[in-house]
Amino acid sequence: MALLVKNKAHNALAVGLVGSEGAIGLGSVLDSNSENLHFLVQTSGSAWMAESADFALLLHQRPGMLWVISQHLWQLTEHIAAISASVQFEDVTTRLARWLALSAERAQMQQLHLTHEHLAQMLGVRRVSITLAAGELKERGLIAYQRGVLNILNLAGLQPTVSSESLKPGRLM
Repeated sequence: MALLVKNKAHNALAVGLVGSEGAIGLGSVLDSNSENLHFLVQTSGSAWMAESADFALLLHQRPGMLWVISQHLWQLTEHIAAISASVQFEDVTTRLARWLALSAERAQMQQLHLTHEHLAQMLGVRRVSITLAAGELKERGLIAYQRGVLNILNLAGLQPTVSSESLKPGRLM
């Protein structure tokens, strides 16, 4: 599930990915929904679902779950910060490689059904930029793709070359 930030003009930028390790919709449990945050299903899969009221009741009955949710939210915050920093500091090819690696890890599959148009929306760039960046990754033997089907050939090779340490505030590139 991609976490998108949209402005009033409906321009969007993906700032996070949530897979089977995480949870979405906590804002509705807290009665704190955001107009700017949206979720978009990126790949198929299965998920658990609970009504907000039922989940809120469960949290009241088992307050220890709040610790687990707090840990998840902190990890998600760090994830969003790293992706947001990559928008500022990384080129499109590196950002695409990062997004594909994260998508494969979250979906737990090496074959992703993603179009260049979808990837352009996620990264907040023009479609032609994705085509050029994907072509570079394909030339390097990291991915193969054809008409909406993208195969990860070398997941380790897609891992970002810019470490999360270098994206922390106060560090110079």
